[in-house]
Amino acid sequence: MEFMRKANILVSVLVDVALGVLLMFWLYRDENISTLAHTLVPAADHVALQLEELLQWLMGAPAGLKMNRALDQVLGRFFLYHIHLWISYIHLMSPFVEAVLWYGGLSACLGLTFALSLLSDMVALFTFHIYCFYVYGARLYCLKISGLSSLWRLFRGKKRNVLRQRVDSCSYDLDQLFIGTLLFTILLFLLPTTALYYLVFTLLRMVVVLFQGVLHLTVDFINSFPLFSVGLRVCRSYRLAEGVRFRVLCDEPGSALHLLMEMNPLKFSSVLQTYRTPTYSCSPKDSWTTLVHKLFIGELVYPWRHKTTKTD
Repeated sequence: MEFMRKANILVSVLVDVALGVLLMFWLYRDENISTLAHTLVPAADHVALQLEELLQWLMGAPAGLKMNRALDQVLGRFFLYHIHLWISYIHLMSPFVEAVLWYGGLSACLGLTFALSLLSDMVALFTFHIYCFYVYGARLYCLKISGLSSLWRLFRGKKRNVLRQRVDSCSYDLDQLFIGTLLFTILLFLLPTTALYYLVFTLLRMVVVLFQGVLHLTVDFINSFPLFSVGLRVCRSYRLAEGVRFRVLCDEPGSALHLLMEMNPLKFSSVLQTYRTPTYSCSPKDSWTTLVHKLFIGELVYPWRHKTTKTD
C-alpha cells in the first residue's frame, strides 16, 4: 500500500506537470496571451454593463411586481455606484492585465492544478463586485428576517434568551406592543423589495460559485486519481488481485481431477476506492437542507470554508 501510494503520487505529479507544460506552450504560442488579455477586459466591461441594465430593470417594475419606490431607488443607486467604481477599476487595471497573464502563465510549469487554482483566484478577483452585491443583499435581507422573527415572538409573548439559548415567556406592555406592530408592518412591507435584490444577486453568486466548484473538483480529481494503479490494472491485472479462482479442466470418471488456478483481478471500482490518494476535499460539508436553510434566512454561504473547532 505504501509503495502504491508513493507511485500514484509520483505519477500524478508527473502528469500534472506535463499537462501544465502543454498549457504553457499553448499560451505562449501565436500570441494567445495577448488575445486573452484583449478579450478579458471587454468581457468584464460587458458583464458590468449587463449588471447595470439588470439594476435599471429592478429599479422599475420587474415582472410587473409592485416594489417600494423609495427603497428600490436607494438600493438601485447604491449598487449602480459600485458598478461605476468597478468599471473605473477595470479601466485602471487594463494596461496591466496582459502582464499579469504573462507572468501567471509561467506558473503552469508547476502543474495544471496550480494554473487552475490561479484561474479560480482570478475569477474571484474579477467577480469581486458580484460578491460585494451578494454580501450587501444578504446582510440586509438577514437583518429584516431577524427583525421579523423577533417581532413575531413579541406578539406571542416570548423573547429570545441569549444566555441560555432558548425562547422564554415574557410580558410586554401596551406601548411595546404598539411599537412592535409598527416595526413589524414596516419590515414586512419592505421585505419583498429587499428579497428581490437578494434573490437576483444570490443567483449571480451561485453561478460564480458553480464555476469555481468545477475548477476545484478538477484539481481534486487530478490530485487524487490513482493513475498508476489503474494503468497497472489494465496492463498487468495479476499484480492487483483480490483472490484466486479454480476452473475445472478434466472431470472424467476414473481419472484425476485437474484444476486450473487463475488470479481474480481487482475490480476497477475497488481499485479507485482502495488506491485513491487522500486529498483535502473541496466539497461542502453542509447538506442540501442546511444550504437551503442558510439561503432562506440570508446567512452567507462559503461552500469551501469548513468550520474549525475552537478550544479554550
